[in-house]
Amino acid sequence: MSYEESFRVHLESLLAFARELEDQLEAMRRPTDSMGQLRVRPVLLGEFGEASSLADRHRAAAEQMHDLLHTVRAAIAFANDVTRMIADGYADYDVGVATSFRVHGKD
Repeated sequence: MSYEESFRVHLESLLAFARELEDQLEAMRRPTDSMGQLRVRPVLLGEFGEASSLADRHRAAAEQMHDLLHTVRAAIAFANDVTRMIADGYADYDVGVATSFRVHGKD
């Protein structure tokens, strides 16, 4: 990009996206917590021969789902952090430019 080119960032849209990411994080909290409970509390399937094997498989599946949900939440949290950092950077830049214009009498 040359010095003659420019681009525009719509700060409100960036902040709205960050809020959406925060909403997604909150929405994932309950399913992640529920899967965490399934890992530690075995499902009682009965007193028949395959019950123990099925309970072990169920617990392993719950563990995998919990790990997957945890990974997804971490990715969304990272995206939110980056989005906020970029928005803060642009907001700070805008304040700096506005201040510069005021100092030079170009209100």
